[in-house]
Amino acid sequence: MKIKEEKQLWKTVLAQIEIKLDAPAQFKTFFNETKLLKIADNSAIIGVPNPYTAEWLKTKYENIIKETLSYVYGDPLSPVFQVYQREISVPVAYSDKSPLLSVENGMAGNLMEIISKSGINPKYSMSNYIVGNSNRIAHAAALAVIDKPGAIYNPLFIYGKTGVGKTHLAQAIGRAVMERNLKKKIVYTTSEGFLNDMVKGIKTGQTEKFRQRYRPVDLLIIDDMQLISKWIATQGEFFNMFNEMYNAGRQIIFIADRKPEDIQNIESRLRSRMQGGMVVDIAQPDYETRLAILERKSESSGVHLKNQVIEFIARSVNDNIRELEGALQKVALFNQLKPSGELTLEEVAHTIGKDSQARREKIKVPKVLKEISKNFGVSVKEIKGSGRTKEVALARQVAMFILREEFNYKLEEIAKFLNREDHTTVMHGIDKVKSKMLIEDGFNLQVAKTITAIHDSAAIGEEDL
Repeated sequence: MKIKEEKQLWKTVLAQIEIKLDAPAQFKTFFNETKLLKIADNSAIIGVPNPYTAEWLKTKYENIIKETLSYVYGDPLSPVFQVYQREISVPVAYSDKSPLLSVENGMAGNLMEIISKSGINPKYSMSNYIVGNSNRIAHAAALAVIDKPGAIYNPLFIYGKTGVGKTHLAQAIGRAVMERNLKKKIVYTTSEGFLNDMVKGIKTGQTEKFRQRYRPVDLLIIDDMQLISKWIATQGEFFNMFNEMYNAGRQIIFIADRKPEDIQNIESRLRSRMQGGMVVDIAQPDYETRLAILERKSESSGVHLKNQVIEFIARSVNDNIRELEGALQKVALFNQLKPSGELTLEEVAHTIGKDSQARREKIKVPKVLKEISKNFGVSVKEIKGSGRTKEVALARQVAMFILREEFNYKLEEIAKFLNREDHTTVMHGIDKVKSKMLIEDGFNLQVAKTITAIHDSAAIGEEDL
């Protein structure tokens, strides 16, 4: 395509994206300075002003850009983001091979570019890290390291299951240290990248060159530390380098999917070193944390969804943060594409694979009533009985609400489950709960926790009544 045609194409694409986003601040920040450089091999090379914008567009808006580009162009196109200020535009990439930070004449370059060169993802910061019961201790340890790197909690060993925010927290520490002092040299890498460099140095007789790459670093972050067990022969060299950095007061952060004592085939002295600082775990986020994460992500991404949709996603997706954010992005995209308006809760559930039919097959009514009984302090027998005390009536109405809204049972079915003669009683009970949830935040949270408990009990395989 000619340059003039490419400009017009991109202008049309941007106009459509601006309408789809309906978020002027987000659009102005991340799209205003973009341009279409060329189209080649089914790819659209999109110029961006800095690595931070490239990372943000790829993470947050790649699907919208791809869909709109392909529609306007008439054939499938995949976006590739390149920084255009440089003499030769190259794709943005973050890897352990990135050069170490450099400061000339005591003056640092653009902060985001320096962060990127360290291997740290610019989107990770302490300000957008959501703190909850599952990560409170790890967060406190992180703040201590930021305040006195190398002097307290060295090494810091962070472990937890995939997708719970370990890498986010570790890289946020690096970024915070760098923001306080741009002269600090910081490197983030994986254990595989680190050890491959080490092996290469040993094989080529350039061990000293390898050592000089890492040992001057003020803060070294090594991810996937559990994989070190694959390199038994190089653990001695790693231990020696670790000791030198530790003795020089340089901060080391390890990230792994398990605690040090559970990593197999590593030298006892190395395991002891890993345990010698602070070992903290990050558990799966609870409902309040998941809700806070979704609200923050919605705000920062310019996503506009109803509160009940956000709450539904927070209740339904409880495995890890990565899956949670993916569900939010997917729902937001489908919500924008729906021509007749916003998605219903049932459509949201289907979109993220949490529809009511699947839930009904997995979780039976007795289990639902059992968890409601626990959370509202009345027995299942009372819920299904004829008692009309305030506590019993409320628990019964909550059961009606959850069976209808969460599992989509018919009103007549719910009446039968709860030994009610008339389904209009069920309708009245559901309306009462909805009204109470609108005006009482505490009650709203209690219902949400009950729903989460129902799903969690099913996940751990409790027996049905």
